[in-house]
Amino acid sequence: MGKRTILTFVLISGFGIALSLWAGGSGDEDASGTVQLVIPHYKAGQNVGAKFFIPQVNRFNAAYSGIYELVIQEMPQDGYLEKMKQLAQQNRLPALIEGADALWFEQVIASDERFYNLGPWLNENPEIRDIMIDDSVDFNTRDGKIITLPMAVVRPIGLYYNETLISPEKRVSEMSFEEFADALGDEKIAFMTGENAWTTGLFFSALIADEPGGAEMLKSGLRERLYDYTGPIWVNAASRLQEFLTSYAAANTLGAAYADAANAFMSANAAVIPNGPWMVNDFTPDSRDKWSGGFSGGRVRGDMYPGGTAIANVSGYHWWIPATVSEREREAALAFLAFIMTPEELEAYMLAEGGTAPKLDTSEDFLIQQAANPILSDLSAGVNAETTITVSIYDVMPQSIGNIEFGKLLPKLIDGSYTPTEFLEELTKKAEETRL
Repeated sequence: MGKRTILTFVLISGFGIALSLWAGGSGDEDASGTVQLVIPHYKAGQNVGAKFFIPQVNRFNAAYSGIYELVIQEMPQDGYLEKMKQLAQQNRLPALIEGADALWFEQVIASDERFYNLGPWLNENPEIRDIMIDDSVDFNTRDGKIITLPMAVVRPIGLYYNETLISPEKRVSEMSFEEFADALGDEKIAFMTGENAWTTGLFFSALIADEPGGAEMLKSGLRERLYDYTGPIWVNAASRLQEFLTSYAAANTLGAAYADAANAFMSANAAVIPNGPWMVNDFTPDSRDKWSGGFSGGRVRGDMYPGGTAIANVSGYHWWIPATVSEREREAALAFLAFIMTPEELEAYMLAEGGTAPKLDTSEDFLIQQAANPILSDLSAGVNAETTITVSIYDVMPQSIGNIEFGKLLPKLIDGSYTPTEFLEELTKKAEETRL
């Protein structure tokens, strides 16, 4: 048998985390070796989420040098969750997974208790448990067990606009969609149909939420996915989406991936881009190499959607650990989860990608840095007691529909091959097929 090594206590940025490290229990690992976790993930390469995530992984690896190492295996975002399903069928899940298709997770992972219960670990680390958002804890609790890591930060998703190109007379979130269209004039929106049609899907979600009962309908799909998109809320929203796509879509919309949509905005070929607060760093001087066409990040403003809608989901599944991982892998995975929940990492995350941690006592330095970023201040001011906060279509559609079929069918909506009703009927047909 290998030797037994005990790492009794590690102090990370103010959190005391007790870890027991078993080395070489099966005789096939060096007791002095680093526990290496190879994690497939889409937040790598050119993915927008990589800008913060990869440096965070590097900070973790530096903090645990010689003990743990997280290695990210890059994969496309639109295939990530499907790949996790395949790996689950093969009993080859990695030690850390971020997110899950809700219905699959509940029917396959949660119901069969194929997850590691984070409850006891959180009870042993109250500094982490106490900063988590209560609604997220409640959503992730099943029979007293916590199935995925609850959230501490909520990041309402809105849009950005280039005030060099448009100068709204009032906040976008205080406008109707009709007033917003008037404010656009001849300017365009950075829509996309490639990948998961992210920017278009966000705008569509806001249009749905703007319909009477639309926000509530979307949120009803958090527990059980929505499969029928033929009702009047959907038809009205799709009709309005078609109008925006035919009149206000950037020239490169057809086939555009996220990088193309971002480039349209940061080359002044589109005046607006729907996107989350993580894009804020693209508007700082350090990112000026991404700018062209006279674009200046200093002229970007942020807000929520017309009609006073913000998109946010704290009732979702986030980081989780499969029950099948070895003890050493689990300890390394828990160390990473503890690391990303430290005050320093949460503050760095909010400064990089926006958002707020309502139960975290933030530092004075954080407040100063946040106030110095006018776009983050814009986004914060865009959410108030009157704001309608809802989820996106990506939270409530079956994974293959939201991430694949929606974007594939959009060109037919744009060129008129499909009416809004036909577009939604085809989406519904494909959604029903996922039940089989």
